Amino acid sequence: AALISSGSATFIGEVLSDTESLRGSSSSPTKQNQRSLNSNSDILAAMLSKEHFEFEQDECLDHIDPINGTAIYTTCDIRRFPYCNGNRPNICFNRINRQDAFWPDKHPKYYIDYNRVHCYPDRINNVDFTCSSCSPGRWCMPEGRCILDEKMYHCWAEDE
Repeated sequence: AALISSGSATFIGEVLSDTESLRGSSSSPTKQNQRSLNSNSDILAAMLSKEHFEFEQDECLDHIDPINGTAIYTTCDIRRFPYCNGNRPNICFNRINRQDAFWPDKHPKYYIDYNRVHCYPDRINNVDFTCSSCSPGRWCMPEGRCILDEKMYHCWAEDE
């Protein structure tokens, strides 16, 4: 299989010291740990050659409320993302569309489920790997988000 199993994955949070405050985590940065914020961003940026991520926009599924079954979405804690390196250097978020939140144009908002984030190689079966950022839908670069029906947007060059 091309993806790593979540059971044996190393997470970004394990790569840096547990005492370091990470951007995207609940603890706030101080002057002493500013370097860890940069390290954290650098680690994730190195894995994003075929994917997109925005700290301010992306949301992650934190958990399902055990009492009422409601999905709880929060700012992503990138310490929970797998650390992609070696022969599987590319992270792919495999975003899922929400059923309860929409953009003004009525396209659904998408979220990242930590259990669906995987690492992939540059090539699979001698074909360049491309990340499926949004399922269903596609990533629209000019919009900076997943689009369910891209026909009404100019997301791609005419020759693609």
